[in-house]
Amino acid sequence: ITDIRMPKISGLDLCRHIFEKKYPTKVMILSGYGEFEYAKQAIQYGVSEYLLKPILKDEFEEILEKMLERHFATQKERQEKENVIFEVENYIKENIESDLSLELLASVVHLNPSYLSRYFKESTGENLSNYVTRCKMEKAAWLLEHTEQKINEIMQQLGYQKSQHFAKIFREQYGVSPKDYKRGIRS
Repeated sequence: ITDIRMPKISGLDLCRHIFEKKYPTKVMILSGYGEFEYAKQAIQYGVSEYLLKPILKDEFEEILEKMLERHFATQKERQEKENVIFEVENYIKENIESDLSLELLASVVHLNPSYLSRYFKESTGENLSNYVTRCKMEKAAWLLEHTEQKINEIMQQLGYQKSQHFAKIFREQYGVSPKDYKRGIRS
């Protein structure tokens, strides 16, 4: 809770500092200055509330309570989102040799498939299908390097039917064919 004008630093300078450092701090300005320019700057710096003095104690407490509810609701949503993403990623890694369709993954976390797809992309910056493919290629690389399995066996084990398609995807991720990778050639 800050004012606009204070002895050593202005409230707006404090807000700018919090904003630029990306501190997880919610700010309320309680000020006697109602100029639009101050409010506009406060909005730019992510201020949660801008209240004009004088303010009644009951009104202040109500606004503060609502601000805290919003803040903690956002934290809870963020935690729930992280839990969903963790559960999906964990399921993929534990079941990498299974069919990992969007519909199946959505059913694991009880979400609509298109919603899960958007949710995953927003949270990780990566498409869910790209993530699955990357994990499958990482598993393929590990199997090529650490087992005596044939490329065809690994390909089928990971759910790929066409060797050309498998080789193309593998080459895109590792810069070499599965055959060269198995021989120890890396790009």
